[in-house]
Amino acid sequence: MDLLDRYLAAVAALLPRAQREDIVAELRDILLNRLEEKEAERGRPLEASEREAVLRAFGHPIAVAGRYGASRTLIGPELYPFYIFAVKGLLILAAAVTAIPLVISILLGGEDAARGLAHFLSGFLTTAMTLIGAATMVAAGIERGWIPVGDLLDWKVADLPNLGRPARKTKTRFEAAFELGILLLFICWWTGLVAAPWALIVGQQGVFLAAAPIWTTLHLPILALAVLQAMASLVTLARPDAIRVRACLDILADLGGLALIAALWTAGRLFTVAPSGAAGSKAADIAGLQASLDLSFHLTVGVMAVVFLSKIAVAVWRLFRGVERPALVAG
Repeated sequence: MDLLDRYLAAVAALLPRAQREDIVAELRDILLNRLEEKEAERGRPLEASEREAVLRAFGHPIAVAGRYGASRTLIGPELYPFYIFAVKGLLILAAAVTAIPLVISILLGGEDAARGLAHFLSGFLTTAMTLIGAATMVAAGIERGWIPVGDLLDWKVADLPNLGRPARKTKTRFEAAFELGILLLFICWWTGLVAAPWALIVGQQGVFLAAAPIWTTLHLPILALAVLQAMASLVTLARPDAIRVRACLDILADLGGLALIAALWTAGRLFTVAPSGAAGSKAADIAGLQASLDLSFHLTVGVMAVVFLSKIAVAVWRLFRGVERPALVAG
């Protein structure tokens, strides 16, 4: 077996069986032509080292088989932009999930800032790599048809945002799906199906963050509000053009949220920092921390009230004026 036959045999071993003979025949013609051209240039038959140089210049058998064989990309070019978009969202989610327990831990005096930063980086990398790995597996399954997507990726030109002039904002299916996922996670935590990510840090160094009784009183109303908002996200996910239905659900949810905000505001203290056997200066530090938490939570409640009022105004405007419907945009 000469060098050409050995080279083609190495390539053939890496090619799909159904196409192997045709591809090898095509490669043989190409390489024979190149060898003949080199012989014509030199005016003599090529030596073994010169023939090997021609074959080496053509490429390694693995690379050649990759060019002529079937595509083996993990995620194809059509799905890749959606994959990258999802990865960016998962990175933001990983950062938020990692940062929340860290902030609470620092506020409770569980660890200093330097150690907290190290824990954040470690937790973020672990969480992010896990989420990205899961997203990669899902994308690879969709690429190969193992995971049916149905109409999930269906879209209409009329649903695209009007970027030529200021447009009235409507939720996309992706935004609705992301919102629904967050709400389902909250519902699972609120009903006790899963543990909160910050539950593990409560009680570090003898300091406990306890919920005020108002949260027990509002347990069912908060659950009902989350379910109502999840229903609104489902409506947008199923029918993005159902603007008025979504607006009605948004108004109900925002009114309920405003009522909950009023109840939390009148309740006074929302969380209690409880020391374990603390006295003296440590008790004074805990009292200062309690005052800071009370101020922070009340400021947050005030901001949320403004947000809910703004959302109600927008939803009412959408209900009576409507939003650019697909038929109008298409025309």
